[in-house]
Amino acid sequence: MNGRRATLDVLKDALVGCKHQDVVDIIEGRDTIGGGRRRHHGDYGPYDSNVTDMRRVFLLIKEKLGVRWKDFARALDFDEPTIDVFSYKHRDPRDACMDMLEEWRQNKGRGATLNELKEALKNAGRMDVVDAIIEHEEEFKIKRPRGCAPRAAQMPRNPEQKRVFISYTVDPDTDPHRTPRQRDSHIALQRERVRALSDTLRHNGVDSVIDQYLEQNPPHIWTRWTEDEIHMADYVLMICTPNYLQCVTGRKDEEATSEYKVRFEGKVIYAKLADPKVHEKFLPVFFDEINRDNVPTVFQGGHFYGPIERNPRYGQDSFNQLFYKIVGSAPKEKLPPPVGNIPPGLVPVPRRT
Repeated sequence: MNGRRATLDVLKDALVGCKHQDVVDIIEGRDTIGGGRRRHHGDYGPYDSNVTDMRRVFLLIKEKLGVRWKDFARALDFDEPTIDVFSYKHRDPRDACMDMLEEWRQNKGRGATLNELKEALKNAGRMDVVDAIIEHEEEFKIKRPRGCAPRAAQMPRNPEQKRVFISYTVDPDTDPHRTPRQRDSHIALQRERVRALSDTLRHNGVDSVIDQYLEQNPPHIWTRWTEDEIHMADYVLMICTPNYLQCVTGRKDEEATSEYKVRFEGKVIYAKLADPKVHEKFLPVFFDEINRDNVPTVFQGGHFYGPIERNPRYGQDSFNQLFYKIVGSAPKEKLPPPVGNIPPGLVPVPRRT
């Protein structure tokens, strides 16, 4: 590797660490706007008129709006508490705007259209940004090499397919008197059960995500990946154990060298709770006997799911209950019968005064 390439790679890694993937994209030529330089990987065919690279649209909007992004957020129907959460999380208003736009896209699914963005900008009094989008609109269309299908990341997600993120501690227990062999056994069993639950959900049409799927090709920054997955998930399954409770609620020693990822997850989860609309996305799940004491206090008034069997499958009562919640459906025989008509021949009973 030559010196120039090594320096550029170090620079890009540093930018990713500072949560400026957008700048990395511009360096690599993936997200340039206007007449900028772009990398070419082969011979490209015509634009796919049905697919817009919304991330590039978001990059333009955040740069144009800067500190004046909040009126635009209101035009997209975000309430003041949610806007305050974005502001609190990000020192740079452009990052807050980008986070807001990503959440809007996640919430809207296929309804997240370019026309709706332009209408919101118009309502916020920013016709200058609308004009800029129109000027570069053709450049926002995704190109693809001839003879190649679009990458999965470029294809719109089926809004009916639910996405879940499983939050758990590798070691479920806190018993300091365990032998190393016992601890290793507990860790192996926990990983096995998390993987089995996630695999079964995926086999039944749920886009379940766990860290184990990325161990052979890990993300550059695990904490950033974790935050993104919690944000994108329709539901976060919290595998409640004594150790999970300590980690996610911040009781675990901050200097501890293990379970740092789930301790960070706890910070993200509690930051999300500032918005009451997202409370229902966090589901307490148990592998063993349900124990309310292992559930974070804020979720103790909710429903608990489990105990999930060691080899879960569709048809088991505890798995089915969790699965029906995630997909928002249930067998017809489990639903209440329709409300019928009042039998004929009845007359109103006069009210006594």
